[in-house]
Amino acid sequence: MKAGGRSSPDGKASAYLLMSTEPLLVQEKEEELTAAVVPEETRDLNLLTVYGWEAEIGPLVEFLQTMPFLAERRMLVVREIQKFGDWKMLIDYLKDPNPGSCLLMTSTELRRKDPVFRGLSPLVQTVELKKPYGDRMGRWAVDRFRSLDKEIDPDLAALLVEITGGSMSTLAAEIEKVSLYAGTRARIEPDDLTATIPGGVETVFSLIDAIGEGRWEKAMTCLRTLLDTGSRPEYLVHMLARHYRQLIRARSMVASGTPAGKAAEAQGIRFKGLKEKFTRQLGRVKNRDLIGDMERLAACDRELKTGRLPDDVVLDRLLLDLLA
Repeated sequence: MKAGGRSSPDGKASAYLLMSTEPLLVQEKEEELTAAVVPEETRDLNLLTVYGWEAEIGPLVEFLQTMPFLAERRMLVVREIQKFGDWKMLIDYLKDPNPGSCLLMTSTELRRKDPVFRGLSPLVQTVELKKPYGDRMGRWAVDRFRSLDKEIDPDLAALLVEITGGSMSTLAAEIEKVSLYAGTRARIEPDDLTATIPGGVETVFSLIDAIGEGRWEKAMTCLRTLLDTGSRPEYLVHMLARHYRQLIRARSMVASGTPAGKAAEAQGIRFKGLKEKFTRQLGRVKNRDLIGDMERLAACDRELKTGRLPDDVVLDRLLLDLLA
C-alpha cells in the first residue's frame, strides 16, 4: 500500500491513520469516512468501533478478515490508536489487508516522531487535520454558520471565537446554539450571541472593561449578574486570563512601535467596540504589573478547584487584587 500523505480520504483505501489535536475534527472526519465506507442500514453487522486501551488484537484481526455481510465492505474503527498495546501486530495484517475491510485508526495525541506513527504510516493513508488559528478560526465559524443556512458578519464571528476561547468543540456547540436562538432569521445579529453566555455577552466584556477602568462597583455588579444567571466561575477566570495574556502581548508590541490598534488586531480583536475598549486599556496598563495579575488569576483558578472557600468569596478577592 502506498504510504499516506495529507490527501483527502475517499474511503477506498484499506487503512487510514487519522490525526489531529482537535477532537472535533477527528470526530467529523471519522463520521465522513464511516458514511463513505459503510451504509447506515448495514452498520449493525459491518461496523465495529473500539478504543485503543480496551481492544485486543485477536478479535480485531478476526473482524477485519471476515467478509462483509450484505454490503461491499466492513469497517473497524480504533480510536486513540496510541493506547493500543498490540499495534505492532497490526503491521502483519496491514502488509496484506483484506480488500473487503477498512481499518480506521484515529488519535488526538499521536505525533509524527512517535514509534506508533513511524511503524504504521508506511502502510496506511495518513490524514493529518490541522486546527485553524487566528483569522482562519473566524473563517471556519463563518462557514459553519453557512452550513446551517445562517450568515454572520466576519467581525461578529471573530467575537464568538473570542468568547469561546479557541476550542473548536465549544465553538461548534455555540454556533448551533446561536443559530437556534436566531430562529428563522437568516442573518445572525449581535444580540443573538447572548444565547452563548448566561447574563449576556456584553456583561462579560463590561466586567473586563470595568476592571480595566478601575471601576469597582460596576465590576461587582457585572460579576453578580453573571454568577446569578449561571456563568461558571472557572469560565470567567478563563476569559479574564485570556484577556490579560492579550494585554501582555499587545503592550510588548506597542512598546516596540506598533500602533495600539494594530496590536489589538494581532491578538484577534477586530470587533469595533471591543477593539476600542482594548486600546484604551492598553494605555491604562502601561506601567501595571500584568504578570503579577496573571499570577493572581492562576491562584484564583487553583482556589476555585480546591473548593475550600465559596466561589463568590474567591472571585470577590480576585477583583480586589486586580483593581488594587
